[in-house]
Amino acid sequence: MKKKILAACMFLMLFLLSGCGVELTSKVNLDENFSGTRTMSCTFSSRDFQRYFNGTQKDLDQTIQEVCPSQLTCKKSSKDDSLIYTFSLTFSSLDDYQEKVEKILNFAPKVTWQYGDSPFVSGLIYKENFSSTDLMTWLYTALYEKNYVDKDSAEDFMNLKETTISVKGKTYTTDNKISIDEMKYTQLSSIHIDTKTQDDGSLERRISFYIPQKVLDQNTGKIQAYFQSFNPSWSAWKNGRILNFSFSAGSLTDLSAKTREILHSDSSYGTCAVSSSKENPFGFQMDYRESLDFSNFIQENGTVPVTYTFDGKKVLDDKVKSKSLKFSGEYTQPVSSYDIITVWNTASDIRRKFSFTFDSGCSSQQLSQMKEAFFGDTISNVQLSGDDSSMVLSFEQRGSVKDCSKDLADLFPKSSLTADTRHSLFRGTITSLKDSFAFTSGSKKVKGSYTFASVNASESASIDFGPEKKVTSRKTQALSNREVSRLLRSDETVQDFCQFSVSGDKMELTYEGSTAASHWFSIAQIAIPLILCFGIALFILIRRQWIASKAIKIKDWIEEKISDHKKE
Repeated sequence: MKKKILAACMFLMLFLLSGCGVELTSKVNLDENFSGTRTMSCTFSSRDFQRYFNGTQKDLDQTIQEVCPSQLTCKKSSKDDSLIYTFSLTFSSLDDYQEKVEKILNFAPKVTWQYGDSPFVSGLIYKENFSSTDLMTWLYTALYEKNYVDKDSAEDFMNLKETTISVKGKTYTTDNKISIDEMKYTQLSSIHIDTKTQDDGSLERRISFYIPQKVLDQNTGKIQAYFQSFNPSWSAWKNGRILNFSFSAGSLTDLSAKTREILHSDSSYGTCAVSSSKENPFGFQMDYRESLDFSNFIQENGTVPVTYTFDGKKVLDDKVKSKSLKFSGEYTQPVSSYDIITVWNTASDIRRKFSFTFDSGCSSQQLSQMKEAFFGDTISNVQLSGDDSSMVLSFEQRGSVKDCSKDLADLFPKSSLTADTRHSLFRGTITSLKDSFAFTSGSKKVKGSYTFASVNASESASIDFGPEKKVTSRKTQALSNREVSRLLRSDETVQDFCQFSVSGDKMELTYEGSTAASHWFSIAQIAIPLILCFGIALFILIRRQWIASKAIKIKDWIEEKISDHKKE
């Protein structure tokens, strides 16, 4: 009999407890990227409303309208004799969710989220340090402050019944704070990512997954199905096998997009900022940024060993889940051939044209940077022409040897141009020009052509070119050359002409112009009259007696002739 009375009392207590306060239910719908909606439904039965609430339904509606956080939307409905207020929170990512929840809670929430759907990581980890009741604190706090509920009623106002979580069709249920851990791991040994810059500027990448034999024995079918659209290859490994993916792309952004697909992640991306090299206008400084997400391959400790190399440089060698990398590299556009034309007049008047041909591996951004690198007071007419397969960059120089040398050295630091003039008593005026040109072609087999033309009619010239072993041919005839003609003025003609074919990206030309003939002619114009005067004076000095006697005889002869003329 006592047992029956005790059971009846317990049933009555449960009945009373089940009917106290507001019934709160919570539902969370998510996708694998933590995008979704959280809804919290507050059900007010008419009996509990009258028992706990010191106001009207209109008072409740107005309070909700005044204090409901902007992050939530509210919808009112009714069922039987109950009022239902449904509050919804929509979010696009974990960061978005945490930001909105923090504003509702007024403290920083802690949310742990991990979702796996790969042969290596499968299941769910989802934990929060708050409950749906905490998310509704603003409501019962406002009702208490407005005296619609008393202190005792406020403490029991919300009765959280359950929280339901749905992720990609699978449902989980908790009664308070969310705490789910149903993750399963199939251990992967390590991941290696190796990237190399090709001669044409493209990037080639190889991603290798080191898979233990035990894992292969249990999951070969799942692994092959997971990567079947990427055409992988297999190679041997002492502890199992290596699953390899090789691919290339024209930019890091495109390369990262392919990497993102293989990693089955939406969080991987890559960018590259390009700037011109200070040492070589055909070189570029590449500032890379790449973010990688390995969530689908982590081990039970939450990370996986990853080795990341770029052009032979090890950028990462660590255990990570995700990683943002920042590193720099260099790329030099190889030049296949070049042509230099120099028109010499004087040290204050030299004209030049440079043309560089290359099979373009550069992006449009790199080509633009390259063209902008060629500037200076003596530099003009910078042009970039051609198509995707072959490009030609050309520019002209006009000015003094000194000014041209300065601008050229700014572009190619190992290049110089010098001229000097000296006078010799026996050789006259001699002008020397030395042209040292060197650049980083990126190719040891680069071919060059150097054309030198002098338009100085007063100089007799001699030209040397080296290194001699690199000169493959030499022409000294004044051949018709349209490019040379474009550097001439209408009243100029070519006096001396040399054209050299060279191998390599370093060479030196020496020009020597002599004005000896015209110099001695000028001396003779002054010296001959002086010599004549000096000879006459010397003759007079030596033969003065003879000259005096001859003068007397001439005088006597003249006087005699005058006397004879008077007699007649």
